[in-house]
Formats: sequence, structure tokens, C-alpha cells
Amino acid sequence: MPLRRKSYLATVAMGAALLGAPAAYAQPAATTLEQAEMAGLSPQVRAEVETRMKQPGQTVSEILTTILLNNIKLKHLGSQIVAMDFNRGIAVVRTTRGSLRAVNFNPTTLEIRS
Repeated sequence: MPLRRKSYLATVAMGAALLGAPAAYAQPAATTLEQAEMAGLSPQVRAEVETRMKQPGQTVSEILTTILLNNIKLKHLGSQIVAMDFNRGIAVVRTTRGSLRAVNFNPTTLEIRS
């Protein structure tokens, strides 16, 4: 096999190995919006979010959405969030019947009001 072809195959093999290697994910720093969201939370909820942030893979917004969705699902089984306004404490959910419903929540504690 010519030297040029061996070099090419070695380069391709190394590239494939690098692409197949598990990537180390760095936890992204909280954005300005996420910092503002954190600042408005109760100490209990903030501590819960900070604990979850130690596990890689989720942003502050994703964690807050998960907590909120879990709280909503306790009152509105099977629903899913389609829109959310943290500042106003309103989430729009799609019910299991397919209808849309506004759900009010406390932006500080993420507790459901309606």
C-alpha cells in the first residue's frame, strides 16, 4: 500500500475515533436572563435549582421549566407547557383533550395558583 494511502487511512481512523469519543460537556454559565430568574426565586427553589445545576446537561431555564411542569402536572394531569411568561407568572398548557389553558403560578416559588 502506498505511503500516501496509509497516511490517509490513518487520518480517517483517528478522525473517526475522535468523533466517536464521548464529549465532555462544560456547564454553560448562566445567562443574564437566567441570573435574573434565579434572583427572583425563593431561597428553597434557588437551592433546588443550584443542586440540579451541579449535574451537567441542563440550563437554569430548563430546570425551572421542569419544576414548573411537574407542579402543573400535579393539578392538570397529562398537560404540556406550550408557552410561558415567568415575569407574569403565566403558563399556557395543552390539556390531554387538546385545548389550551392559562395556568397562573407564583414566579418566586413556582407553586400553581390556578
